[in-house]
Amino acid sequence: MSIKLGVVACLVILGVLGCGPGEEKLHRVSGTVTFGGKPVPKGTISFDPTTAGPMGFASILDGKYDTAQSGGVRGGNYNIRVNAFNGIPGPDLPFGQALFPEYTGSTELPAHDSTFDLEIPKGR
Repeated sequence: MSIKLGVVACLVILGVLGCGPGEEKLHRVSGTVTFGGKPVPKGTISFDPTTAGPMGFASILDGKYDTAQSGGVRGGNYNIRVNAFNGIPGPDLPFGQALFPEYTGSTELPAHDSTFDLEIPKGR
């Protein structure tokens, strides 16, 4: 009887504590990135947390991205970086020519799966 009680107590403690301190819940962020009203052909988008935590990132293809392939992000404040290319490969340019210098911005992401669309205006 005391072994069963010990097992039940361990299960209750694990249920209250969760899976452990290193396994936080990450959320999927997907959306579109446009430049001057047109989808970015190829690029990357990064979500750098303003506090300690994992960085989120995704590839952009035909204006769409999804962090699900890289694990996702937590909710909170993020600095955003976008590198965008024309998608026409050339010598030493596998993604093509850069459309603009690296874009930087910031946003707050919710603590659940969400959509974040970004319009980068021409002539910025």
